[in-house]
Amino acid sequence: MTNQQFQSFLTEFFRSPQGHALLKGEQTIIDRTLSQVFGLYLIQLGQICETDLLVNSRVSHKILVDDHLPVSPPACFIQADIDYLPIQPDSVDVFLLPHTLESVVDPYHLLRQVDQMLIAEGHLLITGFNPLGCRTIINRIQNTGGGFKQAHFIRVHRLVDWLSLLGYDIQLINYSASNCFSPKPNGRWWHSFERGLGRAGLHFGNVYAILAKKRIFSPTPVGLNWRLKNWLTVTKGQRPMATNRSHRQASETIRKRK
Repeated sequence: MTNQQFQSFLTEFFRSPQGHALLKGEQTIIDRTLSQVFGLYLIQLGQICETDLLVNSRVSHKILVDDHLPVSPPACFIQADIDYLPIQPDSVDVFLLPHTLESVVDPYHLLRQVDQMLIAEGHLLITGFNPLGCRTIINRIQNTGGGFKQAHFIRVHRLVDWLSLLGYDIQLINYSASNCFSPKPNGRWWHSFERGLGRAGLHFGNVYAILAKKRIFSPTPVGLNWRLKNWLTVTKGQRPMATNRSHRQASETIRKRK
């Protein structure tokens, strides 16, 4: 179940000059990340703005899924409950979750659903507000319409733990720029300073994006460790022995008889 109040707040927030600047940075990250993935079907779960976030994706079929009908729905739109997605298992190549995990009651349940519908070696792109982001902290303190206090902010390392548990390889973790300390956030010195903070494990970018790839699990045979050499030493009147322990017992029996 999604928090429609938070989604409505995001739609209004991204229309404001401050929110539009954050959305522009997030769109840049999404475009740069989606340019590296391909496939037949790409599904975006949840609409957070009037802008088409998938406009620059090269995936063949792009579908928006949400639990309420937007004012101007795209050509490919499915209205469905986010908790019970009507999508066939192993049928989607790419999933985009723009702030979707922040607006649902049980984000891990949604991730399990997405995992069932994603094909092997499929990609999952998640975006969200960085709880340590400079602008995020300021917005929460200023209580902009109370919207940011309704969100379920999730730290990046927690999402990485969830994805690793589900069997995903983290391919990229990107952050948008931090636009509150410097009067010129696009300056060269500020980007160098942010890279230095990133190498130290400190990220103050306002929006993060995580690209994960679903692993292929190869079946591991369970049972005896069959080896051909265990069948070579067989005494008269005995059964063939396949285990290492049985092989040693057979060899000791032969030496004793000699």
